[in-house]
Amino acid sequence: MKNSALSTLLFVVLLFSVACDTTPPPPPVVFGVDRPFPLAIGQTGESKNELGFSIKFEKIASDSRCPKGVECITAGQADVVLTITKGGETSTVTLPFIIPNGTGNAIDLKGHTIRVMGVAPMKFKDKEIDPKEYNIMVLVTETVVGGAVAKLGQEFMLGIGESMGLDDDPGFRVRFDTVASDSRCPEGVQCIWAGKVDAVFTVTQGENAQKLTLSSGDMSQGGSGQAVAGKYNLALKAISPMKKKDVTIDSKGYKASVVIQKQDQ
Repeated sequence: MKNSALSTLLFVVLLFSVACDTTPPPPPVVFGVDRPFPLAIGQTGESKNELGFSIKFEKIASDSRCPKGVECITAGQADVVLTITKGGETSTVTLPFIIPNGTGNAIDLKGHTIRVMGVAPMKFKDKEIDPKEYNIMVLVTETVVGGAVAKLGQEFMLGIGESMGLDDDPGFRVRFDTVASDSRCPEGVQCIWAGKVDAVFTVTQGENAQKLTLSSGDMSQGGSGQAVAGKYNLALKAISPMKKKDVTIDSKGYKASVVIQKQDQ
């Protein structure tokens, strides 16, 4: 009987300890358009301009970033899970923060673009990051609604950060995010191979966003100049400017020529 009572007491004490150990979530952060703001795990950002618009940082689903001081084949990425509430609807999305192209990790949602600008802390060799230690930097900007549109089969040009819609599909937009790599042979230089350039795009169809990397140049070196996005085929025709010897291209100076067609065309 004593053992039973003791066991019950210990069980109650354990439950009480677990309940007392529950850490309340951090207070909400009020954010504005075009101003980066930080979020800790479990913290919510609330818009000061639009009632009911909030962004909650849920967790880091995976973290394959290359540790500082370690030579890696790729820089890796951290998959950021957010819960976004807007216009009375709530959705959970995962945005892959890719180094060094973090500014391309975004989703367009009902008139706003939500972008993950950074993930901390930095990874170090032989040191595990406590999941509760993660924090991120977020930027919310206004998305141009009813902006430029193109017809199917019509070639158009996009600069970094620019987007284009389709005249017969208002829910479809493609944005030129960044150039991930550019190994093209400069004009006037003799190279073993012509090289290629890898361009990253975000295709938004309704509330679904898809990241695509399209290549222009020597496809024998890997990559593809086209990809399927829903019922459409997105093709990269060219990237400008051309590379020149001893001239560095501004990362924001690239232009992409793109064509959108239906898959059966």
